[in-house]
Amino acid sequence: MKYLLWDFDGTLGYRIGMWSGALVEVLRHAMPACRATVEDLRPYLQRGFPWHHPQQPHAFHHDADTWWAALAPVFARAFRYGAGLEPCQASHCAQQVRQVYLNPTCWRLFEDTLPCLQALTAQGWQHVVLSNHVPELPALLEALGLAPYMPMVFTSAATGFEKPHPQAFYTVLRRLGGATTVWMVGDSVAADVAGAYAVGLRAILVRSQHPQAPHCCETLAGLRKLLDQHT
Repeated sequence: MKYLLWDFDGTLGYRIGMWSGALVEVLRHAMPACRATVEDLRPYLQRGFPWHHPQQPHAFHHDADTWWAALAPVFARAFRYGAGLEPCQASHCAQQVRQVYLNPTCWRLFEDTLPCLQALTAQGWQHVVLSNHVPELPALLEALGLAPYMPMVFTSAATGFEKPHPQAFYTVLRRLGGATTVWMVGDSVAADVAGAYAVGLRAILVRSQHPQAPHCCETLAGLRKLLDQHT
């Protein structure tokens, strides 16, 4: 059995505007007079997410509501200091981020995603998602048409481990059982490439190149050829 472990956000798909864009959408709806921009909010979203401290497991997040509640202070801080809202306004807006961020119409697949998955599936590759992401990631994948290719989805919000934590990878490997070949595919040198090699897996950096990544593909179009050469 040959498996590819896929990162999602930035690798297979993306959200328009990312997190800061979602917060701006909340502002436009809840506080139309506020003219804060993505650039105003982004600096306040550079810390506080679980993947900002991957060395710390967070298995205490037993459900989606708890996971999102832990992020409410992060969003409120961005609204207060990036958009200048009063504390009560910032708290109110923070509660709306979840619904806006998860709106499937704001998510896109890269143009090369489905052709790549179709070609690799035809070659016998099995696909698994391993992503530092929200609890609702499986539903997002289904809305984007990826569910038929991804029978197993491991999101850090559910497992409690963020890549590059070794347990993020071991959680998947235990489920794969007798897999003979496993590669990690992602867009982060630290989380995907270094994390995979630390547990004995090979990895491919996509969407960019980096000297610390032995295997790179700037698009998914070259992934099949690279795997053929090294498998």
